[in-house]
Amino acid sequence: MKKLLLIGAGHAHLHIMKKLQEEKGKHDVTLISPSEYQYYSGMFSGYLEGLYNKEDMRIHIPTLAKAAGIHFTEGAALSIDAKAKVVLTEKGDILSYDVLSVDIGSLTAGIDVPGARKHALRIKPNYRIEEVAKAMQEAETPVVVGGGAAGVEMALALTAKRELEGKESVALISHSPLLENTSAKAQEKIKQIMQDKSLPLYLQEKVANVTSSQIVTTTGNQIAYDEVLWLTGPKAPGIFRTSQLPVDEAGYLLVEDTLQVKEYPAIFAAGDCASIRQYPDLPKAGVVAVRQSEILWENIKGFLKEANGRRFQPQKTYLSILSTGHKQGLLLYGRIVLHHPLSWRLKNRIDQKFINNYKTNV
Repeated sequence: MKKLLLIGAGHAHLHIMKKLQEEKGKHDVTLISPSEYQYYSGMFSGYLEGLYNKEDMRIHIPTLAKAAGIHFTEGAALSIDAKAKVVLTEKGDILSYDVLSVDIGSLTAGIDVPGARKHALRIKPNYRIEEVAKAMQEAETPVVVGGGAAGVEMALALTAKRELEGKESVALISHSPLLENTSAKAQEKIKQIMQDKSLPLYLQEKVANVTSSQIVTTTGNQIAYDEVLWLTGPKAPGIFRTSQLPVDEAGYLLVEDTLQVKEYPAIFAAGDCASIRQYPDLPKAGVVAVRQSEILWENIKGFLKEANGRRFQPQKTYLSILSTGHKQGLLLYGRIVLHHPLSWRLKNRIDQKFINNYKTNV
């Protein structure tokens, strides 16, 4: 029986675990992840706002693994030897494989700004969310750095919670316009929403330094804080470069549209940790990983049977819904920009459906 090794418990690997429940006993599968829980990032803003508790947004991997007949190892992979087909873990274990799949997400970019690594909170890896949320909720002067979807959602979620507590809004700093990669209409709408909620905005301002009590921008602004959440976009995990695997310019594992590494076809990858050669501009977003899930599973099974694989073709347009606080949401789809409670209800339904598909009683 051939060995399948899964590194990480991201969206695509959760799908594989679910599929293995249906085909129990047919495969020798091991999954390694640094936490016994996998947290669903789509519900992070709702968790910060207090709309969800921790049980609502997390999946107990050992229980799911047991139901699927998978061996679960708690730990982190340090390096991959593609020629020997082994993975070295942080605990010194050596895990062999016939087929390897990697779904470990990304890290946080821009953390090399002086003082940021020491003073800023980060939610990657995502098992940090509980301690990060507690710190930000209890802060007197919280600040969010990053004007992308994550930064906007977190700032608005915290502001909504603080409004009910009679506290001031959260300040947000971004080196670019808000939601830079969306339409001008969407950018203007989110800016209006945040201004209506009285969030102090520092847009197109780059952070130059982070002290223990102030964030200093390149324009000379000094913004006081007691907790700062750093959400400045994705950064490639270092494991691929250290393992001398093929990577793109940013360090993401380079795969073909079959989700395989061309030079080492026994290695697959999905989600934010990988870049597809044929689609280099594909966004690092959970919705992409979800779309890759079925292709990944079918191609891994096909590889084990020496069959031809399917090719991943991304959608031209993705539905995106950002929670804006108080159970309202900003829906973006093509040219559609809709801010309404119905948008949040749709987002909540989608999120609940996803998490309930993998929920356990632990």
